[in-house]
Amino acid sequence: MRPRAVIVDFDGTVADTEWPEYLAVRDAFRAHGLELDPRDWVDVIGRADHPHWTEMLAAALGAPPDPGVVAAARRRREEAKKRVPLLPGVADLVAAVRRAGLGLGVASSSPSAWVTGHLERLGVQVDVVRCRDHVDRAKPWPDVYLAAAAALDVDPADCLAVEDSRHGCRAAKAAGMVCVVVPNRLTVLDPPDDADLVCESLTAFPFTRFGLDPGHAHA
Repeated sequence: MRPRAVIVDFDGTVADTEWPEYLAVRDAFRAHGLELDPRDWVDVIGRADHPHWTEMLAAALGAPPDPGVVAAARRRREEAKKRVPLLPGVADLVAAVRRAGLGLGVASSSPSAWVTGHLERLGVQVDVVRCRDHVDRAKPWPDVYLAAAAALDVDPADCLAVEDSRHGCRAAKAAGMVCVVVPNRLTVLDPPDDADLVCESLTAFPFTRFGLDPGHAHA
């Protein structure tokens, strides 16, 4: 397949914002004498239709959590996320897409202000960004991917999606796209069964399989 556009997820695919969030929430659970198994947490990754972590904590406790602990966890999470770098291979993929003259978009279940702010900080320029505040339903529904394809004026069947999570892959496949999944250290615990291809890292992305010039990606 040679796509006409490449549409990537943001959190966990472009930048690993998911790991510092898990650590902050895990520590909030521990402060209440509880453990948060990463295999339980991974089910919320890549989707918007899940309880907030404070609701999960309250349900596990059977009582409201300590407000001070919650506030500290939120501060720690946000501060850590502000410093996350690009994940390995992202710059090479962006460069290959640009060399090929293809459309490049981001489709995310996060708010658009969050995604665009990080893209600017990281120096990643894309053609379109479509997020949960642009659609009625975020992932695992296909709406954000369909919206991104429409904004790029490309048939979804001609789009290649790059994801990190099972729920994100489900959204891309429901949109009719080919989907490559690159799991991170959390989503590797919950692999999709419908991905067209799974790569250990974007540094191992099969550029030529999709008609892309890898340039110096693997030099």
